[in-house]
Amino acid sequence: PKKCQAMGTVIGKISKTAAEHLQLPVHIDVVQGGPDAFVGMVGLGCIAPGLLGLITGSSHLHVAVTSEAKTAKSMWGAYVGAPLPGLCFVEGGQSSTGSVMRWCKSLISGREEEGMEYKTFDDMAATVSIGCDGLVALETFQGSRTPATDPTARGALVGLTLSHRKQHVWRAFLESVCYGTRACIDGLSSAGIEFREIKMAGGVTRSDLWLQMHADVTGLPVVVGECSDGPLLGCAILSAVATGYHDGRVEKAVAEMVRNKKVIHPNMAKHLEYDKVYKTTYKPLAPAIRTMKEARSLEAVKPPRAVQHFKICPSLLACDWADIAGALKACEEGGEEWIHLDMFDGVQLNDPDALTFGPQMVKAIRRKTNLKLDVHLIVDRPSRYVEALAKAGADRVILQLESFGSEGGGRNQLQEIVELCREIKGAGMRCGICIAPSTPCSQVLELLMMGSVDVVNLLAVEPGFGGQKFQVAVMEKVRELRAFIDEHDISNMVGRELGFL
Repeated sequence: PKKCQAMGTVIGKISKTAAEHLQLPVHIDVVQGGPDAFVGMVGLGCIAPGLLGLITGSSHLHVAVTSEAKTAKSMWGAYVGAPLPGLCFVEGGQSSTGSVMRWCKSLISGREEEGMEYKTFDDMAATVSIGCDGLVALETFQGSRTPATDPTARGALVGLTLSHRKQHVWRAFLESVCYGTRACIDGLSSAGIEFREIKMAGGVTRSDLWLQMHADVTGLPVVVGECSDGPLLGCAILSAVATGYHDGRVEKAVAEMVRNKKVIHPNMAKHLEYDKVYKTTYKPLAPAIRTMKEARSLEAVKPPRAVQHFKICPSLLACDWADIAGALKACEEGGEEWIHLDMFDGVQLNDPDALTFGPQMVKAIRRKTNLKLDVHLIVDRPSRYVEALAKAGADRVILQLESFGSEGGGRNQLQEIVELCREIKGAGMRCGICIAPSTPCSQVLELLMMGSVDVVNLLAVEPGFGGQKFQVAVMEKVRELRAFIDEHDISNMVGRELGFL
Protein backbone atom coordinates (compact mmCIF):
# COMPACT_ATOMS: atom_id res chain seq x y z
CA PRO A 1 0.00 0.00 0.00
CA LYS A 2 1.10 3.56 -0.65
CA LYS A 3 -0.06 4.67 2.78
CA CYS A 4 -0.91 2.87 6.02
CA GLN A 5 -3.40 4.37 8.46
CA ALA A 6 -3.81 3.42 12.09
CA MET A 7 -7.13 1.85 13.08
CA GLY A 8 -9.56 4.50 14.27
CA THR A 9 -8.28 7.19 11.87
CA VAL A 10 -10.76 9.24 9.84
CA ILE A 11 -9.76 8.65 6.21
CA GLY A 12 -12.45 10.68 4.44
CA LYS A 13 -16.17 11.06 3.86
CA ILE A 14 -18.61 8.48 2.62
CA SER A 15 -19.01 8.50 -1.15
CA LYS A 16 -22.23 9.75 -2.68
CA THR A 17 -22.96 6.31 -4.17
CA ALA A 18 -22.45 4.53 -0.84
CA ALA A 19 -24.49 7.15 1.02
CA GLU A 20 -27.42 6.70 -1.35
CA HIS A 21 -27.20 2.90 -1.15
CA LEU A 22 -27.05 2.89 2.66
CA GLN A 23 -29.47 5.81 3.02
CA LEU A 24 -26.97 7.84 5.03
CA PRO A 25 -26.10 11.55 4.87
CA VAL A 26 -23.05 12.41 2.74
CA HIS A 27 -21.20 14.15 5.59
CA ILE A 28 -20.63 10.85 7.44
CA ASP A 29 -16.95 10.17 8.26
CA VAL A 30 -15.30 6.94 7.08
CA VAL A 31 -13.03 5.48 9.77
CA GLN A 32 -10.14 3.08 9.16
CA GLY A 33 -10.94 -0.41 10.40
CA GLY A 34 -8.69 -3.44 10.41
CA PRO A 35 -8.55 -7.26 10.44
CA ASP A 36 -11.32 -8.83 12.51
CA ALA A 37 -8.82 -10.07 15.12
CA PHE A 38 -7.28 -6.62 15.62
CA VAL A 39 -10.66 -4.91 15.87
CA GLY A 40 -11.95 -7.76 18.05
CA MET A 41 -9.16 -7.16 20.55
CA VAL A 42 -10.36 -3.60 20.99
CA GLY A 43 -13.95 -4.83 21.42
CA LEU A 44 -12.83 -7.35 24.01
CA GLY A 45 -10.76 -4.75 25.85
CA CYS A 46 -7.51 -6.64 25.23
CA ILE A 47 -5.30 -3.61 24.73
CA ALA A 48 -2.96 -4.16 27.69
CA PRO A 49 -0.47 -6.95 28.47
CA GLY A 50 -1.71 -9.86 30.59
CA LEU A 51 -5.04 -10.33 28.80
CA LEU A 52 -5.72 -13.14 26.30
CA GLY A 53 -8.40 -12.43 23.75
CA LEU A 54 -10.09 -15.65 22.65
CA ILE A 55 -12.25 -15.21 19.55
CA THR A 56 -14.24 -18.39 18.93
CA GLY A 57 -16.26 -19.72 16.04
CA SER A 58 -15.45 -22.43 13.55
CA SER A 59 -11.86 -21.94 14.78
CA HIS A 60 -10.19 -20.41 17.86
CA LEU A 61 -7.95 -17.36 17.64
CA HIS A 62 -5.78 -16.52 20.66
CA VAL A 63 -4.59 -12.91 20.57
CA ALA A 64 -2.67 -10.70 22.96
CA VAL A 65 -0.54 -7.56 23.08
CA THR A 66 2.85 -6.92 24.61
CA SER A 67 4.74 -3.72 25.31
CA GLU A 68 7.85 -5.15 23.62
CA ALA A 69 8.25 -7.25 20.49
CA LYS A 70 8.44 -10.89 21.59
CA THR A 71 8.42 -14.01 19.48
CA ALA A 72 9.00 -17.74 19.68
CA LYS A 73 8.89 -20.75 17.37
CA SER A 74 5.44 -21.68 18.69
CA MET A 75 3.58 -18.43 17.88
CA TRP A 76 2.86 -15.83 15.21
CA GLY A 77 4.22 -12.30 15.62
CA ALA A 78 5.18 -10.04 17.14
CA TYR A 79 3.64 -7.50 14.78
CA VAL A 80 4.88 -4.08 15.89
CA GLY A 81 2.32 -1.24 15.95
CA ALA A 82 -0.71 -3.54 16.00
CA PRO A 83 -3.50 -3.43 16.82
CA LEU A 84 -2.73 0.12 17.99
CA PRO A 85 0.40 2.30 17.92
CA GLY A 86 2.77 1.52 20.79
CA LEU A 87 1.67 -2.12 21.10
CA CYS A 88 2.92 -5.41 19.67
CA PHE A 89 0.43 -8.05 18.52
CA VAL A 90 1.01 -11.78 19.03
CA GLU A 91 -1.28 -14.67 18.22
CA GLY A 92 -1.84 -18.39 18.30
CA GLY A 93 -4.65 -20.38 16.81
CA GLN A 94 -6.57 -23.62 16.41
CA SER A 95 -7.76 -24.29 12.87
CA SER A 96 -10.81 -26.36 13.75
CA THR A 97 -12.86 -26.02 16.96
CA GLY A 98 -16.51 -25.11 16.44
CA SER A 99 -16.31 -26.82 13.07
CA VAL A 100 -15.23 -30.04 14.81
CA MET A 101 -18.22 -29.85 17.15
CA ARG A 102 -20.54 -29.31 14.19
CA TRP A 103 -19.00 -32.35 12.49
CA CYS A 104 -19.34 -34.40 15.69
CA LYS A 105 -23.00 -33.41 16.12
CA SER A 106 -23.73 -34.52 12.58
CA LEU A 107 -21.82 -37.78 13.10
CA ILE A 108 -23.49 -38.93 16.33
CA SER A 109 -27.01 -37.66 15.67
CA GLY A 110 -29.45 -40.50 15.12
CA ARG A 111 -33.13 -40.20 14.35
CA GLU A 112 -33.95 -39.38 17.96
CA GLU A 113 -31.34 -36.57 18.11
CA GLU A 114 -32.30 -35.00 14.79
CA GLY A 115 -32.76 -31.27 15.34
CA MET A 116 -31.44 -31.51 18.89
CA GLU A 117 -29.92 -28.32 20.28
CA TYR A 118 -26.22 -28.08 21.17
CA LYS A 119 -27.23 -27.51 24.80
CA THR A 120 -28.87 -30.92 24.94
CA PHE A 121 -25.61 -32.55 23.89
CA ASP A 122 -23.83 -30.44 26.54
CA ASP A 123 -26.28 -31.64 29.20
CA MET A 124 -25.57 -35.24 28.21
CA ALA A 125 -21.81 -34.62 28.31
CA ALA A 126 -22.07 -33.04 31.78
CA THR A 127 -22.92 -36.46 33.17
CA VAL A 128 -19.51 -37.83 32.02
CA SER A 129 -16.48 -37.48 34.25
CA ILE A 130 -13.30 -35.62 33.32
CA GLY A 131 -11.20 -37.71 30.94
CA CYS A 132 -14.28 -39.34 29.39
CA ASP A 133 -13.52 -42.75 30.91
CA GLY A 134 -10.29 -43.06 28.95
CA LEU A 135 -11.51 -41.54 25.68
CA VAL A 136 -9.38 -38.71 24.26
CA ALA A 137 -9.75 -36.70 21.06
CA LEU A 138 -7.47 -34.56 18.94
CA GLU A 139 -9.19 -31.55 17.37
CA THR A 140 -6.61 -30.84 14.62
CA PHE A 141 -8.86 -31.93 11.74
CA GLN A 142 -7.57 -29.15 9.47
CA GLY A 143 -3.95 -29.03 10.58
CA SER A 144 -2.29 -27.40 13.54
CA ARG A 145 -1.33 -23.73 13.88
CA THR A 146 -0.07 -23.36 17.47
CA PRO A 147 2.10 -24.44 19.19
CA ALA A 148 3.22 -26.69 16.29
CA THR A 149 2.64 -25.33 12.79
CA ASP A 150 1.78 -28.42 10.77
CA PRO A 151 -0.77 -28.28 7.94
CA THR A 152 -0.63 -32.08 7.64
CA ALA A 153 -1.73 -32.71 11.27
CA ARG A 154 -4.92 -34.77 11.58
CA GLY A 155 -7.57 -35.35 14.21
CA ALA A 156 -8.16 -38.48 16.24
CA LEU A 157 -10.47 -40.26 18.67
CA VAL A 158 -8.53 -42.77 20.73
CA GLY A 159 -9.47 -45.19 23.51
CA LEU A 160 -12.95 -46.28 22.39
CA THR A 161 -14.58 -49.21 24.19
CA LEU A 162 -18.01 -50.79 24.00
CA SER A 163 -18.99 -48.87 27.14
CA HIS A 164 -18.56 -45.45 25.51
CA ARG A 165 -21.67 -43.62 24.37
CA LYS A 166 -22.47 -40.50 22.38
CA GLN A 167 -22.05 -38.28 25.44
CA HIS A 168 -18.48 -39.55 25.87
CA VAL A 169 -17.63 -38.70 22.27
CA TRP A 170 -19.19 -35.25 22.57
CA ARG A 171 -17.34 -34.45 25.78
CA ALA A 172 -14.05 -35.82 24.41
CA PHE A 173 -14.13 -33.29 21.58
CA LEU A 174 -15.20 -30.45 23.91
CA GLU A 175 -12.22 -31.29 26.11
CA SER A 176 -9.86 -31.58 23.12
CA VAL A 177 -10.61 -28.01 22.03
CA CYS A 178 -9.89 -26.77 25.56
CA TYR A 179 -6.65 -28.76 25.71
CA GLY A 180 -5.70 -27.20 22.37
CA THR A 181 -6.30 -23.75 23.87
CA ARG A 182 -4.10 -24.70 26.82
CA ALA A 183 -1.38 -25.75 24.33
CA CYS A 184 -1.67 -22.38 22.55
CA ILE A 185 -1.29 -20.53 25.85
CA ASP A 186 1.78 -22.65 26.64
CA GLY A 187 3.19 -21.73 23.24
CA LEU A 188 2.70 -18.01 23.84
CA SER A 189 4.13 -18.35 27.33
CA SER A 190 7.33 -19.81 25.84
CA ALA A 191 8.10 -16.26 24.64
CA GLY A 192 7.73 -14.92 28.17
CA ILE A 193 4.12 -13.77 27.72
CA GLU A 194 1.96 -14.38 30.77
CA PHE A 195 -1.80 -14.07 31.21
CA ARG A 196 -4.05 -13.31 34.18
CA GLU A 197 -7.42 -13.83 32.45
CA ILE A 198 -9.14 -14.76 29.20
CA LYS A 199 -11.61 -12.42 27.50
CA MET A 200 -13.82 -14.50 25.25
CA ALA A 201 -16.13 -13.72 22.34
CA GLY A 202 -18.05 -15.83 19.86
CA GLY A 203 -19.90 -19.13 19.85
CA VAL A 204 -18.36 -20.68 22.99
CA THR A 205 -19.98 -17.95 25.11
CA ARG A 206 -23.35 -19.61 24.49
CA SER A 207 -22.28 -22.84 26.22
CA ASP A 208 -22.04 -22.73 30.03
CA LEU A 209 -20.38 -26.16 30.11
CA TRP A 210 -17.75 -25.24 27.53
CA LEU A 211 -17.04 -21.89 29.17
CA GLN A 212 -16.40 -23.56 32.53
CA MET A 213 -14.31 -26.23 30.81
CA HIS A 214 -12.08 -23.54 29.22
CA ALA A 215 -11.56 -21.96 32.64
CA ASP A 216 -10.88 -25.29 34.38
CA VAL A 217 -8.46 -26.62 31.73
CA THR A 218 -6.42 -23.40 31.46
CA GLY A 219 -6.65 -22.47 35.15
CA LEU A 220 -7.57 -18.89 34.15
CA PRO A 221 -10.75 -16.83 34.74
CA VAL A 222 -12.86 -16.46 31.61
CA VAL A 223 -14.58 -13.10 31.13
CA VAL A 224 -17.65 -12.74 28.91
CA GLY A 225 -18.77 -9.24 27.94
CA GLU A 226 -22.27 -7.84 27.58
CA CYS A 227 -21.55 -7.74 23.83
CA SER A 228 -20.26 -11.15 22.81
CA ASP A 229 -19.36 -9.90 19.31
CA GLY A 230 -15.92 -8.41 19.99
CA PRO A 231 -15.19 -7.22 16.40
CA LEU A 232 -18.57 -5.47 16.17
CA LEU A 233 -18.03 -3.61 19.45
CA GLY A 234 -14.46 -2.84 18.39
CA CYS A 235 -15.76 -1.10 15.27
CA ALA A 236 -18.11 1.00 17.41
CA ILE A 237 -15.27 1.96 19.77
CA LEU A 238 -12.92 2.99 16.94
CA SER A 239 -15.67 5.00 15.25
CA ALA A 240 -16.56 6.77 18.50
CA VAL A 241 -12.94 7.68 19.20
CA ALA A 242 -12.31 8.87 15.65
CA THR A 243 -15.29 11.22 15.76
CA GLY A 244 -14.27 12.85 19.04
CA TYR A 245 -16.02 10.86 21.73
CA HIS A 246 -14.21 9.62 24.88
CA ASP A 247 -11.67 12.45 24.50
CA GLY A 248 -10.44 10.75 21.35
CA ARG A 249 -8.71 8.01 23.36
CA VAL A 250 -9.18 4.30 22.68
CA GLU A 251 -8.18 3.41 26.26
CA LYS A 252 -10.92 5.60 27.71
CA ALA A 253 -13.48 4.32 25.21
CA VAL A 254 -12.63 0.71 26.09
CA ALA A 255 -12.98 1.46 29.81
CA GLU A 256 -16.41 3.02 29.25
CA MET A 257 -17.86 0.84 26.48
CA VAL A 258 -16.56 -2.68 27.24
CA ARG A 259 -18.62 -4.05 30.11
CA ASN A 260 -18.35 -7.50 31.66
CA LYS A 261 -21.44 -9.69 31.83
CA LYS A 262 -19.94 -12.52 33.88
CA VAL A 263 -16.67 -14.04 35.02
CA ILE A 264 -16.22 -17.81 35.08
CA HIS A 265 -13.61 -18.74 37.68
CA PRO A 266 -11.66 -21.99 37.36
CA ASN A 267 -12.34 -24.88 39.72
CA MET A 268 -8.76 -25.60 40.73
CA ALA A 269 -9.54 -29.14 41.90
CA LYS A 270 -10.88 -29.92 38.41
CA HIS A 271 -7.93 -28.06 36.91
CA LEU A 272 -5.60 -30.59 38.48
CA GLU A 273 -7.62 -33.47 36.97
CA TYR A 274 -7.58 -31.84 33.53
CA ASP A 275 -3.87 -31.08 33.90
CA LYS A 276 -3.11 -34.78 34.34
CA VAL A 277 -5.07 -35.75 31.20
CA TYR A 278 -3.48 -32.89 29.24
CA LYS A 279 0.08 -33.87 30.11
CA THR A 280 -0.20 -37.67 30.06
CA THR A 281 -2.69 -38.26 27.24
CA TYR A 282 -3.50 -35.24 25.04
CA LYS A 283 0.03 -33.86 24.51
CA PRO A 284 1.61 -37.21 23.54
CA LEU A 285 -1.24 -38.00 21.13
CA ALA A 286 -0.29 -35.65 18.27
CA PRO A 287 3.29 -36.98 17.92
CA ALA A 288 1.96 -40.55 18.10
CA ILE A 289 -0.59 -39.91 15.34
CA ARG A 290 2.06 -38.21 13.22
CA THR A 291 4.35 -41.22 13.56
CA MET A 292 1.56 -43.58 12.52
CA LYS A 293 0.65 -41.41 9.55
CA GLU A 294 4.25 -41.24 8.37
CA ALA A 295 4.69 -44.98 8.74
CA ARG A 296 1.72 -45.58 6.43
CA SER A 297 2.72 -42.94 3.91
CA LEU A 298 4.70 -43.68 0.78
CA GLU A 299 6.35 -40.35 1.40
CA ALA A 300 7.63 -41.31 4.84
CA VAL A 301 11.18 -40.78 3.63
CA LYS A 302 11.61 -37.06 3.18
CA PRO A 303 13.11 -36.24 -0.21
CA PRO A 304 16.39 -34.36 -0.19
CA ARG A 305 16.16 -30.60 -0.25
CA ALA A 306 16.17 -29.24 -3.76
CA VAL A 307 19.49 -28.03 -5.09
CA GLN A 308 19.89 -24.36 -4.26
CA HIS A 309 20.24 -22.01 -7.22
CA PHE A 310 22.77 -19.34 -6.41
CA LYS A 311 22.75 -15.82 -7.78
CA ILE A 312 25.86 -13.68 -7.94
CA CYS A 313 25.41 -10.04 -6.97
CA PRO A 314 28.63 -8.26 -8.06
CA SER A 315 29.71 -5.31 -5.94
CA LEU A 316 30.48 -2.01 -7.64
CA LEU A 317 33.05 -1.43 -4.88
CA ALA A 318 35.34 -3.92 -6.67
CA CYS A 319 35.18 -2.33 -10.14
CA ASP A 320 37.32 0.33 -11.82
CA TRP A 321 35.51 3.50 -10.80
CA ALA A 322 36.90 5.26 -13.83
CA ASP A 323 34.77 2.93 -15.96
CA ILE A 324 31.60 2.23 -14.00
CA ALA A 325 29.51 2.15 -17.20
CA GLY A 326 31.81 -0.54 -18.59
CA ALA A 327 31.48 -2.60 -15.39
CA LEU A 328 27.69 -2.38 -15.56
CA LYS A 329 27.71 -3.50 -19.19
CA ALA A 330 29.98 -6.47 -18.34
CA CYS A 331 27.54 -7.58 -15.61
CA GLU A 332 24.60 -7.34 -18.00
CA GLU A 333 26.42 -9.33 -20.67
CA GLY A 334 27.35 -11.93 -18.05
CA GLY A 335 23.66 -12.54 -17.34
CA GLU A 336 23.61 -11.04 -13.85
CA GLU A 337 20.33 -9.81 -12.34
CA TRP A 338 21.57 -7.59 -9.48
CA ILE A 339 24.38 -5.10 -8.88
CA HIS A 340 25.45 -4.35 -5.28
CA LEU A 341 26.04 -0.67 -4.46
CA ASP A 342 27.86 0.16 -1.22
CA MET A 343 26.65 3.56 -0.04
CA PHE A 344 28.83 4.60 2.90
CA ASP A 345 29.12 8.11 4.37
CA GLY A 346 32.43 7.55 6.23
CA VAL A 347 30.71 8.45 9.52
CA GLN A 348 29.22 5.17 10.68
CA LEU A 349 32.40 3.29 9.78
CA ASN A 350 34.42 6.18 11.25
CA ASP A 351 36.93 6.25 8.41
CA PRO A 352 37.23 8.90 5.68
CA ASP A 353 38.37 6.20 3.21
CA ALA A 354 34.98 4.51 3.69
CA LEU A 355 33.18 7.36 1.92
CA THR A 356 31.63 6.18 -1.35
CA PHE A 357 28.63 7.96 -2.89
CA GLY A 358 25.01 9.02 -2.35
CA PRO A 359 21.58 8.88 -3.98
CA GLN A 360 22.70 11.05 -6.95
CA MET A 361 25.18 8.36 -7.99
CA VAL A 362 22.47 5.68 -7.57
CA LYS A 363 20.25 7.75 -9.84
CA ALA A 364 23.02 8.04 -12.43
CA ILE A 365 23.66 4.28 -12.31
CA ARG A 366 19.94 3.62 -12.80
CA ARG A 367 20.07 5.64 -16.03
CA LYS A 368 22.88 3.41 -17.32
CA THR A 369 21.53 -0.08 -16.54
CA ASN A 370 18.45 -2.28 -16.18
CA LEU A 371 20.13 -4.35 -13.46
CA LYS A 372 18.33 -4.41 -10.13
CA LEU A 373 20.05 -2.06 -7.68
CA ASP A 374 20.94 -3.52 -4.30
CA VAL A 375 22.00 -0.64 -2.01
CA HIS A 376 24.05 -1.51 1.09
CA LEU A 377 23.40 1.47 3.35
CA ILE A 378 25.86 2.34 6.15
CA VAL A 379 25.15 5.96 6.96
CA ASP A 380 24.23 8.25 9.81
CA ARG A 381 20.42 8.48 10.30
CA PRO A 382 19.57 6.13 7.39
CA SER A 383 15.87 7.06 7.35
CA ARG A 384 16.86 10.36 5.72
CA TYR A 385 17.83 8.48 2.55
CA VAL A 386 14.78 6.25 2.05
CA GLU A 387 12.74 8.62 -0.10
CA ALA A 388 15.79 9.75 -2.08
CA LEU A 389 16.83 6.17 -2.84
CA ALA A 390 13.32 5.24 -3.90
CA LYS A 391 13.26 8.20 -6.30
CA ALA A 392 16.75 7.30 -7.53
CA GLY A 393 15.50 3.85 -8.59
CA ALA A 394 16.91 1.53 -5.92
CA ASP A 395 15.23 -1.88 -5.81
CA ARG A 396 16.45 -3.06 -2.41
CA VAL A 397 18.04 -1.44 0.63
CA ILE A 398 20.22 -3.54 2.95
CA LEU A 399 20.76 -2.10 6.42
CA GLN A 400 23.87 -2.72 8.54
CA LEU A 401 22.71 -4.01 11.92
CA GLU A 402 25.77 -2.77 13.81
CA SER A 403 25.14 0.83 12.69
CA PHE A 404 22.02 1.02 14.85
CA GLY A 405 21.98 1.79 18.56
CA SER A 406 21.54 -0.58 21.55
CA GLU A 407 24.53 -2.83 21.12
CA GLY A 408 23.85 -6.48 21.81
CA GLY A 409 20.50 -6.60 20.03
CA GLY A 410 18.42 -4.55 22.48
CA ARG A 411 14.71 -3.98 22.04
CA ASN A 412 15.21 -0.32 21.07
CA GLN A 413 17.51 -1.47 18.28
CA LEU A 414 14.95 -4.02 17.06
CA GLN A 415 12.14 -1.47 17.14
CA GLU A 416 14.23 1.06 15.19
CA ILE A 417 15.13 -1.48 12.51
CA VAL A 418 11.56 -2.81 12.19
CA GLU A 419 10.19 0.71 11.72
CA LEU A 420 12.84 1.55 9.13
CA CYS A 421 12.15 -1.70 7.24
CA ARG A 422 8.48 -0.78 7.17
CA GLU A 423 9.38 2.67 5.82
CA ILE A 424 11.60 1.16 3.11
CA LYS A 425 8.92 -1.29 1.99
CA GLY A 426 6.34 1.48 2.11
CA ALA A 427 8.49 3.38 -0.39
CA GLY A 428 8.23 0.43 -2.81
CA MET A 429 11.64 -1.18 -2.19
CA ARG A 430 12.64 -4.53 -0.72
CA CYS A 431 14.60 -4.64 2.50
CA GLY A 432 17.45 -6.72 3.90
CA ILE A 433 19.78 -6.82 6.89
CA CYS A 434 23.56 -7.21 6.95
CA ILE A 435 25.77 -8.38 9.82
CA ALA A 436 29.53 -8.22 10.26
CA PRO A 437 31.60 -11.43 10.65
CA SER A 438 31.76 -11.11 14.44
CA THR A 439 27.99 -10.64 14.90
CA PRO A 440 26.08 -13.87 15.72
CA CYS A 441 23.11 -14.97 13.61
CA SER A 442 20.88 -14.79 16.69
CA GLN A 443 20.78 -11.00 16.22
CA VAL A 444 18.64 -11.28 13.07
CA LEU A 445 16.34 -14.20 13.93
CA GLU A 446 13.49 -12.03 15.24
CA LEU A 447 13.61 -9.86 12.11
CA LEU A 448 13.25 -13.02 10.03
CA MET A 449 10.39 -14.40 12.13
CA MET A 450 8.58 -11.06 11.92
CA GLY A 451 8.97 -10.95 8.12
CA SER A 452 10.69 -7.54 8.26
CA VAL A 453 13.55 -8.50 5.91
CA ASP A 454 13.72 -10.45 2.66
CA VAL A 455 17.47 -11.00 2.55
CA VAL A 456 20.25 -11.59 5.04
CA ASN A 457 23.73 -10.46 4.04
CA LEU A 458 26.37 -12.43 5.94
CA LEU A 459 29.61 -10.51 5.46
CA ALA A 460 32.76 -12.62 5.19
CA VAL A 461 34.91 -9.47 5.41
CA GLU A 462 34.71 -6.36 7.54
CA PRO A 463 32.34 -3.75 6.07
CA GLY A 464 33.74 -0.83 4.10
CA PHE A 465 36.74 -2.04 2.12
CA GLY A 466 37.54 -4.43 -0.70
CA GLY A 467 40.54 -6.72 -1.03
CA GLN A 468 40.21 -8.37 2.39
CA LYS A 469 40.86 -12.04 3.14
CA PHE A 470 37.74 -14.24 3.16
CA GLN A 471 36.86 -15.28 6.75
CA VAL A 472 36.11 -19.00 6.45
CA ALA A 473 34.40 -19.10 9.88
CA VAL A 474 31.43 -17.28 8.36
CA MET A 475 30.49 -20.48 6.51
CA GLU A 476 29.33 -21.93 9.83
CA LYS A 477 26.96 -18.97 10.19
CA VAL A 478 25.62 -19.70 6.70
CA ARG A 479 24.88 -23.29 7.74
CA GLU A 480 23.30 -22.14 11.02
CA LEU A 481 21.01 -19.62 9.35
CA ARG A 482 20.11 -22.00 6.53
CA ALA A 483 19.05 -24.61 9.11
CA PHE A 484 16.96 -22.02 11.00
CA ILE A 485 15.20 -20.91 7.81
CA ASP A 486 14.41 -24.50 6.80
CA GLU A 487 13.21 -25.46 10.29
CA HIS A 488 10.86 -22.49 10.57
CA ASP A 489 9.84 -22.37 6.90
CA ILE A 490 10.85 -18.70 6.81
CA SER A 491 10.85 -18.46 3.02
CA ASN A 492 7.17 -19.44 3.06
CA MET A 493 6.41 -17.11 5.92
CA VAL A 494 7.70 -13.95 4.30
CA GLY A 495 6.55 -14.98 0.85
CA ARG A 496 9.86 -13.95 -0.73
CA GLU A 497 13.05 -15.55 -1.95
CA LEU A 498 15.49 -15.46 0.94
CA GLY A 499 19.17 -15.59 0.16
CA PHE A 500 22.70 -14.99 1.36
CA LEU A 501 25.06 -12.40 -0.06
